[in-house]
Parts: sequence; C-alpha cells; structure tokens
Amino acid sequence: MTRIKKCWCSVVLVGLISSSAQGAHVEVKEALLSLSLQELMELEITSSTLTAKNVKSVPASVSVFTKEQFMRMGADYLHELINFVPGFQSFRQGENSVQHYYSARGHRSSTASREVLILIDGMRMNREFDNVFSVPMLSLHNVEKIEFIRGPGSAIYGSNAFMGVINITTQKNQNRIHTAFGKASQMQFNGAFSNSDSATDTELNLALNLFDEKGEQYVLENYTTLEEETGRDPREGVDFQFNARKGDYQLSGLVSRRDAHDFYNSERTSEIYNKAIHKTSHLKFSRNVSWQSNMRSDFDVGYSENAYEPTIVFPGLGVSVASQKESNWVFNANNHWQYDHQDSLEFGLELRHSNMKAFELQTENLGEFELYPDSKRDIAGLYIQNQRYYNNGLQVVIGGRFDRYSDVGSAFSPRLGFVYPLTDHQTVKALYGEAFRAPTVNELSLQTFSGAVAGNENLEPETIKTWELIWLGIWDHHSLTLNGHYNEIESTIIRAENLPNGNFINQNQGDTFYGVEFDYSFQVSSALLIQANGAFLGNLPDADFRQAEHMGAFIINYQYGRWNLNVNSTYAGAREMLVGEERLSIDSYWLLNSKLSYGLNANVSFYLNMKNLLNEEYGTPPQRSIHTVPIPNRGRELVIGGVFEF
Repeated sequence: MTRIKKCWCSVVLVGLISSSAQGAHVEVKEALLSLSLQELMELEITSSTLTAKNVKSVPASVSVFTKEQFMRMGADYLHELINFVPGFQSFRQGENSVQHYYSARGHRSSTASREVLILIDGMRMNREFDNVFSVPMLSLHNVEKIEFIRGPGSAIYGSNAFMGVINITTQKNQNRIHTAFGKASQMQFNGAFSNSDSATDTELNLALNLFDEKGEQYVLENYTTLEEETGRDPREGVDFQFNARKGDYQLSGLVSRRDAHDFYNSERTSEIYNKAIHKTSHLKFSRNVSWQSNMRSDFDVGYSENAYEPTIVFPGLGVSVASQKESNWVFNANNHWQYDHQDSLEFGLELRHSNMKAFELQTENLGEFELYPDSKRDIAGLYIQNQRYYNNGLQVVIGGRFDRYSDVGSAFSPRLGFVYPLTDHQTVKALYGEAFRAPTVNELSLQTFSGAVAGNENLEPETIKTWELIWLGIWDHHSLTLNGHYNEIESTIIRAENLPNGNFINQNQGDTFYGVEFDYSFQVSSALLIQANGAFLGNLPDADFRQAEHMGAFIINYQYGRWNLNVNSTYAGAREMLVGEERLSIDSYWLLNSKLSYGLNANVSFYLNMKNLLNEEYGTPPQRSIHTVPIPNRGRELVIGGVFEF
C-alpha cells in the first residue's frame, strides 16, 4: 500500500504546523495521573446492563481502561492491552502477521476467537462468516475507553458474547496529531479533528490512523519440508472514522484496511506470494428519543461489508488466491423505562441479515474451488431485563434474551445477579449467566479441496453456564477484587481430526472448568500508582491446551513534574502445541515494557516507548499440527513519538 507511505510527509508537516500554531500556550501539560483511585472506581460502565454503572455496582466481572491509562502504558494496539486484563490472553499465531488471537478464561475453539464479542461505538465487529474480529491490530489512539466484560453476555448481546465482551468507545471532541517512528521502519500517524456548534446543536468528529512497518526478520519453518526459511512480518493499515451529530440524530462510520505480507499465511511460508488483506466498512444511523422523563429509546440502523482476501502457496495447488466477502444489515431498538425510583426495565429488539458470498479459491494448477457456497442468515433477538434496588443496598438483576437463527435454530440465554454492599468499603456479587455461540458458515458447509464436505449442516449452537462469586474492597488508597468462577460447556463445536476430512461436530460430553482472578491497585501517592493482577485456571477442556492456565501483569506509573515513567509487564504460563499426534510444551515468559513521556507544554509532548525491553525470545503455539516449532514473536521494539494538540 504505497499510498500510505506517500501520506507521511504531508501528515507530519500538518502536525508540525498545528503544534507551532499553539506555541504561545506554555502551560504545563496536565498530570497524567489526574484520575485518583477513587475516581477510577467511579468510571461509567454501560456494556453489562446498557445502563450506567460503576465497578462497585455493575453485576459483572469488569476491567475498565481509559485512554489516559493505556497511552501512558505504551499500548498502541488492542491485542497488547488485552494481556493486562485478568483472565484474558492474546498471542500471535500463524494466520498472518496482523492477526493476534485472544481468549477469555482459557477457552477458545479455533484461531477465530469466536467466543468474545467486540463492539466499537455499539457496532458489532465480529464477521459473520467466521466470527473473526474485522479490524485486526486495532489502534488505540482514537479510543476513549474500553470495557472488558468477563463471563457470558448473551443475555444482552446474543451469539459470540460467550466468554466475554469488549466494548470500545471512540474519542470525541479532540484536535490532535500524533506521529511516531521506530525500529524495523515503524511509522505511525494518528490524527483527530472535531468541531461543534452549541447554537445549532451539531458536532463533527473525524479521525485518521495510518501505520506501516517493515517488520523483523525471523527463522520460519516450511511445513512441507520442515526446513528453515527466512521471512519478515511487514504490515500496513489505514482507518478512517467519522461521527456527525445534530440534536438526537447521529451518523457514524468506519472504513478500515489491513495488509500483511511474507511471514506465515495460514501457517504456510512464502516470501513472494504470501499476502492477506482485511477490509471492513461500517455505517450506522442512530436516533435517541426521550418519550418521558423516565422513558427513553435508542434506535439504530447499520450496514457493514467485510472481506478477507488471502494469497497462499499450497503444495500441489501452486499459488492460490481466495476471497471471502459478506454484507450485513442490522436494526437495534433499545429501551429503558424507570417505572419506579428503585426499579427499571430494559428491553429491546435486534434484527440482522447477513449475505455471505461463496468462499472461492483460485488455484494456479487446478483451477477454481468453492470452499463453501453463497449463503444467507437472518437473526432475530429479543431481550428483557429488570433491575431492582432495595433499601438495604441490595441490587437484583434478572433478564434473558431469545435468539432465532434462520439456519441453526434458537437459543435462550438467561441471567441473574445479586450485588450487595457489605460495608462502605466492601461489596459482594453473586452472578449466574448462560450464553451461546451459533455455528459459523464455514463450520456448517466448508468443503475440502477434493470436494468432500468437512462442514456439518446439523451443528447446534454451543452453550455455557457460568456461576461467579466476586468480592470487591475499595479504600482510600487500595482496591482489591477477588473473583471465582465455575463454567459448564455443552455441545462444544470441534473439528474431529480422527474423522474423514476432519468434520466439524458437536462434542457429546460436556466440559467443566473453573478459575480465580484478582486485581489489586495501590495509590502510593498522587504521583505513584502500582497495579497488579492475575488469573489461575483449572481443569480446562482438553481442546484448550494452547491456552495458558496462569497469567499475570503489573503496572507501575510514576510522574515527576513534566516527566512520566511507566513500567509494565505481562506473564503467560506454559502452553502446549500439537506436533503430529503429540503435544510439545512451550515455556512460560515475562514481557517487560516501559514508556517515558515528557510534556513540553499543555499541547506538546514527546515519548520513548520500549516494548519487550529485555529482548525476550519466546514462541506461541500454532493452531495446526503441521509445525514442529512454535510461532516466533517480535523482540525488542523502540519507538519515539510526539503528540500535538490544537
């Protein structure tokens, strides 16, 4: 994408002009620790119930990160931040260089991360044909806040909110230029522009994100010969977002593209031919209506298009070019009725229509294959939820959602939650929820190169039941959250390697697994904040051997005048990879990162960002059993950058 490279000179020049125009403003930049621990505990959380809660009152296991937090940590992309969430883990596999797969609480059925739903400003971002997140390597530079919900969320969101929900809110009312350059020819540009007029009650927000990286050099394994090859992991991306509002009417959209070259592609190597293109575009029109002081409705109509276009070298087929495309319409109506000062009722309707084109593979030697045919899917979901507050502080939430799929039947997902303040500083939560994941089109109708059916049109949705007990303590300078969860999964969709063609099937036996999570914060002073968290998982399903059972992270942030130093680290326990029919253990690892920032004035700041500071050499497990060594990951990365606000 040479067009991205041509933009660099112009966007950097714009940034310098914008910053110099503000040079007369010499106030010291506001402290990066402007939010106290108490204020962090009061951050608004909406994704669990679609109503405003905070960490103490929300009936869910939630971690919240603001832009202030993840920017001072040096987390540029979503997959980097995920590893700082208790129970979540993200790592690179061999699909291509831009994709990093993630899981919640140790369960994931394939490379696609189908069990976690991702929302951006209320827009569903999981592709329908395979449930993959449609914007890999999502930049965080235009994100205001991220809510990570651990546990089932189908009672509100339906399919894919199986193990968790990631709810992303983009930033508004910002005028900013950010540029960065680093090792392996890394280049980043992020720009935001906004304009509002109170007289006409209008607002416009625009954002542009570009990145371009030459990548590092690796020793890769050719899976057919098991010989070593050299390769790089170059990647490029561009995003454009907009949000226009007039009164209660709003139009928002996102256009995104990712290009990956070389490295592995579907775990195959080819320096010349390996390519992968991810494209997505979303458009949403919204209207908010206040019927009465105690009754409001939010309506939105959305349209999206997603495409995945890989170019891969298959043995015997030569160079193969594939195309996977879909279009989606969605209508949402969410309603909130405060029918009593202690009671509220939320209810809504979601209608989705997906039109998925045939997955066509053009091969160099054997012509054209259709890996699955054209298909359509209609989805209707209805949810209802009641929230009740009692005089003693007890909060009870009960609700459920019914979903009907035109091709795989229906599912009902109930929830029940109790939140009770034991004292002024301690709260206990007892939660129960069920969730489901509908089979994807490729699981239903995938074919092999020989034309044999590998999918299974008789697949049923997989389901989960989760019990949670949470204790939360918040004091003036400390906070501690302890969580215990127990899960029962039924009808898990697996690819049975021992069957002809590796057919997808529902696993007959159920699986039960459990875990403990903790999250601790200590505000030593107004300048020093220490945070640590971890998760310990037990009895994971046998198919989840690629997931770590132990995870941890810590963050230390210190500010001195205009300087801010952040040191953070993530830990991933031992994992396993499949080699033929045997499993090979992969060592655990710590990754140490640091970011040093300096605020020149209220509008200009500079930083040095160091990732994998100790240059840890570590591998992560491939999805398939065709390799004998883990997938290599990046070593030390050094990036310098500047932020110019105007």
